[in-house]
Amino acid sequence: MRSIALVLDHLLCSGEPEMTLTVNRNMLPARQTEACDGVVWCGNVDYWYHNRGHSSVRMAVRLAKRGMPTLWINSIGMRMPVPGRTEIAWSRYTRKLGSMLRGLRRDPETGMWVYSPLFVPKYSPKGIELNGRLLAWQIAVLRRWLGMKHASAVVSMPTMGPAVERLNWTRTVFERCDDFGSMPGADHATIAPLERRLVTGSDVVIYVNEGLMEAERGLSSHAELIGHGVDFERFAQERPEGRPPEGPRPNALQGLPRPIIGFYGGMDDYRMDRELLVRVARHAAARGGSLVLIGPAQMDLSSILAEPNVRHIGQMPPNDLPAFAAHFDVGIIPFLRNEFNESCNPIKIKEYLAIGFPVVASQLPAFDPYDGLIEQATTHDEFLQAIDRALLDDTAERTRARRATVAEDSWDRVTDRIALLLGCPPSAEGADASAIF
Repeated sequence: MRSIALVLDHLLCSGEPEMTLTVNRNMLPARQTEACDGVVWCGNVDYWYHNRGHSSVRMAVRLAKRGMPTLWINSIGMRMPVPGRTEIAWSRYTRKLGSMLRGLRRDPETGMWVYSPLFVPKYSPKGIELNGRLLAWQIAVLRRWLGMKHASAVVSMPTMGPAVERLNWTRTVFERCDDFGSMPGADHATIAPLERRLVTGSDVVIYVNEGLMEAERGLSSHAELIGHGVDFERFAQERPEGRPPEGPRPNALQGLPRPIIGFYGGMDDYRMDRELLVRVARHAAARGGSLVLIGPAQMDLSSILAEPNVRHIGQMPPNDLPAFAAHFDVGIIPFLRNEFNESCNPIKIKEYLAIGFPVVASQLPAFDPYDGLIEQATTHDEFLQAIDRALLDDTAERTRARRATVAEDSWDRVTDRIALLLGCPPSAEGADASAIF
């Protein structure tokens, strides 16, 4: 293993000057003065099989659509799926292998380059540093091939930080979208120091959760709370009167009795409260209604799908979601109240509010700004009672209040800020790319 690492370091150091190995491994290389001519986004999802509604993807594809050369590096993960201990482990192996076989592709819809890197599925400190060398070499080759001489980097997955540390960048941004060190199943002793290195060594750290930003105040040279955006018009137009559409439902929703209690998004064992979902399904059934789950099943849903009034619809493009979600009578966010979710900030809360239906969520800090507009619950019984209240709360006045809260939160505005932080050239509106620093 050591010989492989030495060969990779040799290959890396033989590249162009801006791609040389750094000496101080605890700090990212000093940023260059040239304007950014490309963005390498080390993502926390796999573009080919995860939900593309994640904030990282939303921002990256918008940069690409604006004409900024953008390379998305698919996530290498943080833990090894273990059959018998990790849910749907074999499915995860199959998906990742299929992704890696794609190599480098350009998404024809967005113009963004997507690369599935080769890596060693070992997440010990030595394994992560080896992958840092391996991934840095691959990124260096791709940057050269794509003509990115003065690229900026965004890191969303801490295990990819060691690769970014080995390359020179115009600017480096750590997207602190979650506290991965507290993620169930992850090795805190390994992941937390990687996050600390990125927080202290990046040019900018961007946060979506105010509590996490406050907890790390003073550690970074430049911290920004950016939050999330929402495609407001796209969601609001599906329920123009604030009520479920009167026309035909999508085929996948045909025949479902109302009320429809719904959730969409990725379903992971460390996010979702499985027991609560079973209880929600039975609660809906007692009222003659249905539970609808839309999104990729990244956990075992068998106990939930055993309920006769539950319908699971697989992953769909983000642009198709509003037409389905518009038929929900209540939107729910049934998350576990654990340390990891304490630092989350789900995009779907703003999308739910833009659609306008009543919302019931597990009580978490990210939802506190919407107190009075949504129902929050700390126990399962409270959650079920909140659903009953929400079903009586679907008035035109309440719909207008929900929508007004997020009407100005566009993804384009969020992307404008990210572009400035990355040192990208000024936008068509004439923004000053040097004003941030």
